[in-house]
Order: sequence, then C-alpha cells, then structure tokens
Amino acid sequence: MAEPTDPNTPTEPEVVAPATVEPVSAAEHVGVDPVVPEVDEAEVVDDVAEPVVVEPEPVVVTAEPVVEAAPAAVPVEAREVVYVQAPTPPTARHNRGFGVLISLLGAAAFALAYLGVVAILIALTGASVDSSLPQFLTSLSFWVPVGVYAVFACLFALIVNRAAWWAHVLGSLFVAILTYAISGGIILLALGAIGMTAEEGVAKAAEVFGSPLLITALVLAREISLWFGLAIAARGRRVKERNAAERAQFEQSVADRRAEYERAHPSA
Repeated sequence: MAEPTDPNTPTEPEVVAPATVEPVSAAEHVGVDPVVPEVDEAEVVDDVAEPVVVEPEPVVVTAEPVVEAAPAAVPVEAREVVYVQAPTPPTARHNRGFGVLISLLGAAAFALAYLGVVAILIALTGASVDSSLPQFLTSLSFWVPVGVYAVFACLFALIVNRAAWWAHVLGSLFVAILTYAISGGIILLALGAIGMTAEEGVAKAAEVFGSPLLITALVLAREISLWFGLAIAARGRRVKERNAAERAQFEQSVADRRAEYERAHPSA
C-alpha cells in the first residue's frame, strides 16, 4: 500500500528515457512519392486578411465670403468749381441823424420865436420889456416848453425816419399837443400842485393852461415842427431815391455777373 503524499511536498519529476530513432536507409526512399500536404481552401480563405474599410472622416470646408473686387473707377473729368464772392447788397441809408439835427435847430428856432412873441406880448401890455424879458428868460415858463419841444421833436424825427411830408404834417400836431400838455404838467408840479387842495389845484391848473405864454408855446410848437418837418421830409425823399437807385444798380450788377458766368460755363 502506497503512502499518502503530502500535497505541499514537491514531487520529483519522472525521468523518461529518450525515444530511439531508427535509422532509415537510403533504399527506402527510392520510389516513394513525395507526400504533398493537402491544403484546405477554407483555411486559406480564412487566412487572407480581411479588407479594412476605413470610413473617410467628413471634411468640413468653411466657405469664406467671396468679395468681388469693385470695378475700377472710370476716370471722369473733374468739374471745375469756381468760387465767386457774392456781391454785398447796399445798405439802405436812413434819415434819422439829419432829422435829429434839424429838430435841434428847430428847438433853437422855437426858443427864439417864443422869446420874440413874448417880448411883443409884454410890449402890448405896456410893461417894460427890458425888465420883464430877463425875468421870463430865467423862469420855468420859458425853459420847460423849449426843453419839452426839443425832446418830442427829436423822438418824432427818429420814428418817422424817411417818411413823406404828410407824416410831418400830422406829427406836428402831436408835437404841439404834447409840448403844451407836458409843459403845463411840469409847471404845475413845480408850483406845488400836489400839496394843494382840490379847489386850489383846479384853479392853478386853469391859470397855467390858460396862460398866454403856454398857448403861445402851443402855437409855435406846431408851426416850427411843421416847417422843419417838411425840410426833414424833403431830405428823406432824396434818401429814398438814392437807396432805390443803388438797389437797382446792385440788382443790375448781379444780373450782369450771372449772365457772364453762364456764358463762360454753358454746361454748368
């Protein structure tokens, strides 16, 4: 009976004797057909490498925008540009300066005429002209109407400018009335009419506005303003005619330049 072996104990390998190769004589090879091993076609087919199908990766082609070249600009003959300085229209002349000057001369004439008429009135009353006239020259009755007339005459000349004669005829009435009313009011204020009672104020106003001196100033203001206003209107008429002639000359020169330009540049 064999002893049990421990599985963990290594076993010694058995020694196998080598097989004896018998010698083959040369005669045995004579007349013997060579053995051609048969080849299985199926195995051959299996041994042929299968074709590898490589799927082509999709090629993404980004189409860039095609910018067409702009056609070459055809050279065009440049149009000639001619800069012509526009003529300046003539400035209309006014008549205000002359009107103010004539109005001041009219105020001086008004003062002399007023003084002369008052001297005549003093002589008619039988009073001494040599003693009364100097007093009148230093009184409000003389200077207030003269100053008021000068102011309103100059203002009217500035307003009407180149107006015709009829404007000065109507304007002389306004100048005279304003000279009379404003002068009387200033004289009343100077005499203290504000501190008077109603009866005293009315009596003093009637005395001032009914004074021969102030009525004389009213009449003279109207006449002086009228005649000197006509002189202003005469000069204003000449100024208007000169303005019209200069305007017509300007328009004619503009028309001539335009016609000359059109003849020089017919295709413009």
